[in-house]
Amino acid sequence: MARILAFNTQGTIKASRDLPYDADGGTVLVAPGEGIAGPSGTLLFRIEEAGDSKSGILLLDANLKDAARLNRFLDQTTLVNHALVFQEPFASTYETYDGFPLVQTRKKEEFWPVGTMARKFGEHGVAYMLCQQELRPNEWVSSPVVYANARRRCKMVAEPDGQPSWEVPLKEEGTAVIVGILADGNVAGQVPVKGRKDRQLVIWKKGQQTESLPWIATQFCGAVESATPDMSRYATFAMEDCKRDAGHWIVFDRSSPTPITDHLLPRNGRAALAPDGLHYASFEAGELRIFALPNLPTAASSWQVGKPSMFVLEPKLPRMPFTGTCAQMNLFRYRVSPELCSTDSIVFA
Repeated sequence: MARILAFNTQGTIKASRDLPYDADGGTVLVAPGEGIAGPSGTLLFRIEEAGDSKSGILLLDANLKDAARLNRFLDQTTLVNHALVFQEPFASTYETYDGFPLVQTRKKEEFWPVGTMARKFGEHGVAYMLCQQELRPNEWVSSPVVYANARRRCKMVAEPDGQPSWEVPLKEEGTAVIVGILADGNVAGQVPVKGRKDRQLVIWKKGQQTESLPWIATQFCGAVESATPDMSRYATFAMEDCKRDAGHWIVFDRSSPTPITDHLLPRNGRAALAPDGLHYASFEAGELRIFALPNLPTAASSWQVGKPSMFVLEPKLPRMPFTGTCAQMNLFRYRVSPELCSTDSIVFA
């Protein structure tokens, strides 16, 4: 049984629902994508094929009632609308579904060039990394095989529907991570930079200079965990040691060189930024905590911020009144049990 609970930003429970679900293993594997945002404000609950089970997704409305069900394996969701992207079995045709009620908005056959690495879909186009490898000195080849220790030179290629494609070569060796395609057609990603332990967050722009966004300090590891559709605010779980059991949940505002909040969080905790960027929620130590984030002018005027760094003094964000125990939440991935409050992922909306 999987129990889903939805809370408002004041911590008041809005709806709850139990779904038949073999969360103890068996023939069903809980996919890491369940409980994420779906199209048009829906909640996406996903089941991944394992054994005799069938891959599928269930979309729930604000009251956790069924909005749509598709018994297909989900390839990915888009950054802006959280539209659903599926690949037809044994084919290179991709279908995109968006809106509420759910309708097909795009169907296209994609011919990925040899050497394609990361790829992302937007509502009206695709973006991917295209790489070559140096197998001998100054001999660069495109290959579907990734060779160990081979140097790579890559470029980001964007192909908007009905428009000419455009590309941006990477300045450093190695490949990049594509975060998503923005509504204006620009592409967010993380690129390798000398002197950094992990990649720098950027936005590639057609015919313009690449924009570097405020990001974690050079000695830390982290990826974009959640973001607003326009990337005006985004959050990461950052660690100084990439394998540590604790780190920092950090929220950035694109217009500020320093984070707007820095929250200590264990690796087995969970956190997410609200779609409007004005709240974030965390689940840790058996409690669901909901925080209000300040508007940037208020935050800037109330903090003493020195030179830009990863860590800043966190303001006293108002904590909402709800506190729920692990047993009350009943939201664990493999066991519905309060003893496992610190072990696996949480599903909440």
